[in-house]
Amino acid sequence: MIKEERQNYLLEQLTKKGIVRVTDVVQELKVTDMTIRRDLQELEDRGLIIRVHGGAKLIGTSPSLPELSHREKKDIHFAEKSEVARLIAENIKEGETVFLGPGTTIELVYDHLTIEQAKIITNSIHVFDKFKNDPRFEIILIGGSYRNKTGAFVGTIANDFISSIHVEKSFIGVNGLDTTAAYTSNEDEGVTQRYALDSAKEKYLVADHHKFDKKDFYGFYPIHKVDHVITDTGITKDKRREFNKYVSILTK
Repeated sequence: MIKEERQNYLLEQLTKKGIVRVTDVVQELKVTDMTIRRDLQELEDRGLIIRVHGGAKLIGTSPSLPELSHREKKDIHFAEKSEVARLIAENIKEGETVFLGPGTTIELVYDHLTIEQAKIITNSIHVFDKFKNDPRFEIILIGGSYRNKTGAFVGTIANDFISSIHVEKSFIGVNGLDTTAAYTSNEDEGVTQRYALDSAKEKYLVADHHKFDKKDFYGFYPIHKVDHVITDTGITKDKRREFNKYVSILTK
């Protein structure tokens, strides 16, 4: 299928559904993730659609796509996630107490840590599973209401605990960010992520370059209150320059 046919197909699906997901189109058309993302970018450049996290919408439709499950997210942009995870690990120093939020990028941090001791606090069952058998790390899993979709504990119990602690650094993943705020799909997770950032001396957002200039359902934290955003080398010089006006961008 040539580019014009693909883009016409995308517009037809958007007209029918209002929104499309990249993962669905990749399976339907048997093409690569990058091919569809390039098509969507061209359609957006022509003013026909708006790209959102995980897909696209027609102008005037709801900005939020169905939230992807943990399993669906794991293999998306794996190379970029690994690059970001390595940089997170480099910013965790010997003996520090840090909060690691939920997310398939943050789960990879353990694989890159070379320090001998740290205290890790998390509300993610998947992050906990990575650290739980390593004696180098004191690991605390925060309880609360469990979200099977992402493996995160949220709600009053989690928030009460997080608001009572102090950590040196918090690393929080996002579904999207622009120059005003960080976004996630679920408001309960967003509130817990806000508490985690407020409890930290240094506040880090974690986002591969695909998530820049994207919005999701719930804006949970203003960008100007964050110390750093960690991203991969796929971010363009222009995008980095734009966001550096509001927050420090860390990349290789």
